[in-house]
Amino acid sequence: MCYYNGQKVTRAEFIKLKDLERAVSKYDFLDKGAISGFTDTQVAVVVATPDKTNFDIVQMEWGYIPNYLRNREEVVRMRQGYKDEKGEWVEGQPQLNAKAENLFVSERSGGRSMFYDAAKHRRCLILSTGYFEWRHIYKKHKKTGKRLKTRDKYPYYVSLPEHEYFFTAAIWNPWTDQDTGEMVNSVAMVTAIGNRLAMWVHNSKRRMPTILNDDLAWRWISRDLSKEEILEIAATQYPYEQMDACPVASDFLARLDPSEPFAHAKLPAIDLSIEPTDEHQEEVAEVSQQACLF
Repeated sequence: MCYYNGQKVTRAEFIKLKDLERAVSKYDFLDKGAISGFTDTQVAVVVATPDKTNFDIVQMEWGYIPNYLRNREEVVRMRQGYKDEKGEWVEGQPQLNAKAENLFVSERSGGRSMFYDAAKHRRCLILSTGYFEWRHIYKKHKKTGKRLKTRDKYPYYVSLPEHEYFFTAAIWNPWTDQDTGEMVNSVAMVTAIGNRLAMWVHNSKRRMPTILNDDLAWRWISRDLSKEEILEIAATQYPYEQMDACPVASDFLARLDPSEPFAHAKLPAIDLSIEPTDEHQEEVAEVSQQACLF
């Protein structure tokens, strides 16, 4: 899902959340074109005031750490995977994202989710200027032209053309390493079932970050919500007509501007007037001239 995020806000800009304005000119860390998972990311959280009408911007470790993990070694095992007592490989669970539909019920066990308390009591917002996602394109046989089972991955940068920055729903958790005493606030980005643009771009899983408008963002972090209200907001699909997607270079993380458009060979264009099928995600003979959707 979404493992890279952009956070680039100029010193002259303001973060607006409903009728609350808070200058970010004093922050010198909002200048990252791409934030990768398991590093610090910038999060808006409510300040502990009786009326919950103020918020602050803090740094948290992107990658939710549940309290049942005792130390960093166990955190690494959870994130990267490990061999069990039988020598069989157990896949890692990065916990960079928390599925909206699994905030209260575990996807694996069907029991109480590790995100339950955070979803109820520790909701926050991740600041974003755009996020990066991979589109999977089926390759074709050079001689027959038939589709192969193998696929290539092409990175895209997804943004909101009318907004220089926006908010995505998130949840956070305080964690302490029982061996070293290290205290960390960790965060997971909430994701929802994708809209039509996500179906084209993130076509392997068809999910997207839960992008919230100002009204929903305000409710998410400052209101006492029922489980039903939390799940409803978490499942929000931002209108695809108000989003943009551009292919970027494969080595975008090493670029001065990771979000700079890049035309890939054999990359089929995106047509948001229709829902994509596998046939729409096949490589083409010519370079796509459509660098961006809008």
